[in-house]
Amino acid sequence: MSTETATKTDEPCKKIYVGNLAENVTTEDLTQLFGLSATPYLRSSCSIELKKDQKGKSKGFAFVNVPEHVSGDLLKLHNIEFYEQALVIEESKTAQSGNKGGFRGRGGYRNGGRRNYRYRTTKKDKYETPAHVFQEKIQKGEMKESDVFDIIDCGANLTSPKFHKYYPLVMGRAIAGGVKKFVCTGLTLNGCKNAVIKTHINVDTYASVGIHPHHAKDWSDATRDALIKMVDEEKQVVAIGEVGLDYCKKYSDVDQMKTAFTAQCQIAFDKGKPLLVHERDAFEDVKEILGKFNWKSKNIPVVMYCMTGSVEQIKAYLDADYYIGITGYVCKEHGKHIREAIKSGELPLNKIMLHSDAPHMMPNQSNPDELTKKLNDLCFDSNNEPHTLHVTVRQIASVLGKEPKDVAQQLNRNAQMIYRF
Repeated sequence: MSTETATKTDEPCKKIYVGNLAENVTTEDLTQLFGLSATPYLRSSCSIELKKDQKGKSKGFAFVNVPEHVSGDLLKLHNIEFYEQALVIEESKTAQSGNKGGFRGRGGYRNGGRRNYRYRTTKKDKYETPAHVFQEKIQKGEMKESDVFDIIDCGANLTSPKFHKYYPLVMGRAIAGGVKKFVCTGLTLNGCKNAVIKTHINVDTYASVGIHPHHAKDWSDATRDALIKMVDEEKQVVAIGEVGLDYCKKYSDVDQMKTAFTAQCQIAFDKGKPLLVHERDAFEDVKEILGKFNWKSKNIPVVMYCMTGSVEQIKAYLDADYYIGITGYVCKEHGKHIREAIKSGELPLNKIMLHSDAPHMMPNQSNPDELTKKLNDLCFDSNNEPHTLHVTVRQIASVLGKEPKDVAQQLNRNAQMIYRF
């Protein structure tokens, strides 16, 4: 095993474990992600030990050494998506003795750092469903029949390779969890074709086609023509998306992202289809490009997909009459501002679109109740699944002081009005 180290540190610091890294991740990537080169102090006091194999590729995990007062900010990034994988970020246990050292007994070195960390303590029954969980709690008197509700998943990445192994079971768990309709998003041209195919083989499954900003470098006139053909020929295509700008990761050049985004806005406008917009650290440019089109004139809904921005940005999008996409992010500690916006009415329920964004955005909570934990634990390989929308709806209902079933009904009305199934 080889180790690539970013910098040396001469002062006492806390060691943080970072797992589930893609094999092409470098120390430079991690340095940029964690902002460890932002100041001379950080550059001199922090270090990264990226574990690599003999071919020079990441073994899937690293250790980051930072001053203790910095470690708290780093740990808050647990589950952040990096190279389309949710990272495991937690305090290192390598100082412990026995099998626990180095996570060997927890799926660490033996699995190249990619651990089923959410499920390490129990042997899972892959055929268990949310229906079993609901029925058990109803029988115990901990739930009522009326606490179970139907929901529409307005955006899930069902074509993700992370679902290939368990796809039928994922869909089965979703249906057993009350998900009655699915909108499958395409992120690449092949992904869009795959999404369309799923609409032919799965009941109540629809497609949203578009090139994600991460893949904008692949945009071409041929891609545009292929998307237009899908919209024209496939009645189950209900939206254009997920499209937009991502200045956080910048996997594509900014000009490429702007070109692809503008072109796909034009497709949505010309075809009268709802637009699902991905925006990360690109608020001003996204707002400017969207402002070039008079969406209201054609009654075309614009949805800010998987909103993670500030309350001020949410207000600006609402002022433009756009909808706000809510995922399991609202359940996370760093989604507190969105919970508060919903509670205060700054983000009204009738302007929310609910999507799982599976396999991303697991609705993690710092102190989950038993039902939340059981529903999340049904997911395999640490990947979020559509059935966890039940958790997200219950979180929204909690901050509003409403019954989850009533909240779900309003969110379903929103989805029906936007997608016109």
